Amino acid sequence: MSVSVQKENLSRIISVIEEDAAREAEKILKEAQTKAEELRKQAEQEAEARRDEILKRARREAERERARIIAGARLRAKKQMLDTKEEVIMHVFSEVKKELEAISKDRKKYREVLKNLIVEAAESIGKDAILLVREQDRKIFSKRFISELEKAAGIKFELAEEAIGGSGGVVLRSRDGRTEVDNTFETRLERAEAELRNEAARVLFGQVGG
Repeated sequence: MSVSVQKENLSRIISVIEEDAAREAEKILKEAQTKAEELRKQAEQEAEARRDEILKRARREAERERARIIAGARLRAKKQMLDTKEEVIMHVFSEVKKELEAISKDRKKYREVLKNLIVEAAESIGKDAILLVREQDRKIFSKRFISELEKAAGIKFELAEEAIGGSGGVVLRSRDGRTEVDNTFETRLERAEAELRNEAARVLFGQVGG
């Protein structure tokens, strides 16, 4: 075989090898492109999933923050209502105390208040009773006034030697000591306070409770 023939054969072999290499390279390139496209789509899907999760988490956090803000606002509103309720009650009691102090200094009015308190208490006693009054009020309870009280209440009264304290009012006690009605100003105010708090709650907040 001549040299020229050998060269030609070698050239064909090289050409075949180059063609095979080119085809293989093209195949590898296409596979790489396909893989790259698959990876790109997968990355996009993962990114979309992460985006959705981030959005869901953000919505949950926003909802928690909204709930926290609303709860805080409700607590502040409730405290404001309670403060308002307490302010109203304290104002009312302050005015009542001033009025009671003024009444206790007006002999005529105070005498009438005492009469009403005694007659009211006598209804709970239901029988002859002992009157306990302040030391400074003893002068009000003349025989004539006690007789007037007995007629109004329908029972007999005896003025006790024992005196009570406070800003005014009376205490009635049955003769056997088993029943006692405290109608002093202070006790009346204490009893009225619970009722006033309930009424203030009902009027101001549409509920009953202290």
